[in-house]
Amino acid sequence: MPDKTHKSIDLLDSVGTPSDAWTKAYVWVSKVGRYLLVSVEVVVLGVFFSRFILDKQNNDLTEEINDKIDILSNQTLRSEEIRYNNAHALLYDIGQIQANQVLNSSEISTITSSVPSTLELARFTFSYGKVTLSLSTTDFAPVKEYEFSLRQNPKYENVNITVSKSGRNTSEIDVTVSFELAGMQDSEELSNKN
Repeated sequence: MPDKTHKSIDLLDSVGTPSDAWTKAYVWVSKVGRYLLVSVEVVVLGVFFSRFILDKQNNDLTEEINDKIDILSNQTLRSEEIRYNNAHALLYDIGQIQANQVLNSSEISTITSSVPSTLELARFTFSYGKVTLSLSTTDFAPVKEYEFSLRQNPKYENVNITVSKSGRNTSEIDVTVSFELAGMQDSEELSNKN
C-alpha cells in the first residue's frame, strides 16, 4: 500500500533563497537596482534634453534684456529721468513748504495795491513779516504821500524810506521802502517753531 504521507510545497520560499543578510541585500540590489538605474537614466536624459529648451529661453531673455538696457541707457531717457526725479523732489519740497507756510496773500495784495500808480514797483520782498519795496519815480511828491500813508497805518511798524538817484537817468529817483507788519513776526516765529 502506498505511503500516505502528505507532501507540501512552499511556493513563498524559493529553493535558492539565501539565508544571510548580505546575500539577500545583494540579490535585492541586483533586481531592484536595475530599475533604479534605468529610472535615474531616464531622469538624467530628461534633464539633458530640457537644457536645450531652457538654454534657448535663457538666451532669448538675455537678448531681450540687453535690448531693453540699450533703450534705457539712451541719453535722452536718462535726462528725462533726472528731470522727472527733480520735478518729483521739487513737488515734495513745495508740499512741505506749503504745509508749514503761513498764507500771506491778502497782506501782499494789500501792500502792492496801496502803492500809488505814479510809483513804479521794481522789486518786492516779503519775509517773516518784513516788507521791502524798490520803487522808482520821476516826482518826489508821491513818495512823501506814500510815506505818510504808511506811517499813519497801524498795521505797519518801523517804516524806513531811502531815496537815491541811480545815475542812469538824472530825472529818475530810486526809492527803497522797508517796514514790518504789526504782530506778524510773533505769529510767524511761533509757526516756525512748531
